[in-house]
This record gives sequence, structure tokens and C-alpha cells, in this order.
Amino acid sequence: MYSLFRKLHMYAGLLNLSILLIFGISGLMATIEPAPEQRKRADPTVEYRDFTVPAGLDDKAVAAQVYDFLKLPLAAPVPAFAIRRNADNDLSFDFYNPNGMRRAVVLEKEKRIRLETRRNPLGNFFNGLHTTTINARTSDWRMRCWTWYNEFSIWSLIGMSLSGVYLWLASRPQYRLAQYAFAAGSGSFILLYILTR
Repeated sequence: MYSLFRKLHMYAGLLNLSILLIFGISGLMATIEPAPEQRKRADPTVEYRDFTVPAGLDDKAVAAQVYDFLKLPLAAPVPAFAIRRNADNDLSFDFYNPNGMRRAVVLEKEKRIRLETRRNPLGNFFNGLHTTTINARTSDWRMRCWTWYNEFSIWSLIGMSLSGVYLWLASRPQYRLAQYAFAAGSGSFILLYILTR
């Protein structure tokens, strides 16, 4: 049994090495990155696409038409709460994906869409990937693959934690440094739970 758990523990770790590195890089980036209002943002690239708004549609239906028309890679449909009108009364909404954000502004009078693209730096790209779960509404097969890889990694990490405890108890339960590490980790969790609950 010990040999089986050791192999499962090792292979789960190897299968998830890259995604766990992404989790770690994302956490470090969140720690060292300035607050949102202090970040320097590059000017977006802007392009225009011809588009005529069909008559008789409400804002939500127009946003759905724009989504179907643009066919932006990796982007999910716009949720209703994100659809708004800007100061010029133009319909405006954002499409997010790990690569960055794209803002579509529907210029009805000009019969076109203004599409602004802001690319994420590498750290924010990793953060976007690590926060993508199977609850994401995207239909893009590449993002669906990421969501399943993340889900697999989360369950594997839980399994690796449990198998790690088993491997310790089955091999060296009297090893003092391991006992101290287990007590410190468990105690820290319990203490922080009590302080923040």
C-alpha cells in the first residue's frame, strides 16, 4: 500500500508541476503588484469593425449580437450586469480572457464597433489562467481545457496533501522535524481560522 501511495503522490505532483508553478507565480505577482489605481496601463490598441445594430433590440440582445459578430477568441459572453451606456450614450461592455481585456463600444450612428484591446503582461496572464474554473461560461475549447486542468490540479493537490500525511505516518511517524512541521502548519491554520472567522 505504501508503494502505491508513493507512486500516486509522485505522479500527481509531476502531472501538476506546471500548474502549481502558475499558482505560485500568480500569488507572488499579486503580492508585489501595485494597487489597481497605481498601475501604469499602456494605451489600448484600437480598431473599428463595421456593424449595424438590428432594429428593435434591447441592450442585452445587442451585446449578444456583438459577441456573435466579433467571435473574439477565448472570450465568454458578456453578463447582463456588465452592459452599460457610456457618457455619449453608446453601448459599452468588456470581454475578459487571460490575455487581457477587450472593450467593445457600439457606435450606432456610425454603424461600427470601436474595439479597444489591452494585453495582459505575463504575470497577469498566469493569474487569469489560475483563476479560470469549470464554472467559466466560455465555449472556447482552449479555455475549457484550462478549466479542466485547473480542476484536476485542485483535486490532485488535495490528494497529494492526504497522501503526504499517509506517507509520513507510514514511514517515519517519530521523525521530530516532521512532527514540528505538521504541528506548526496545523496550528497556524487553526489560529488564523479563529482570528478571522
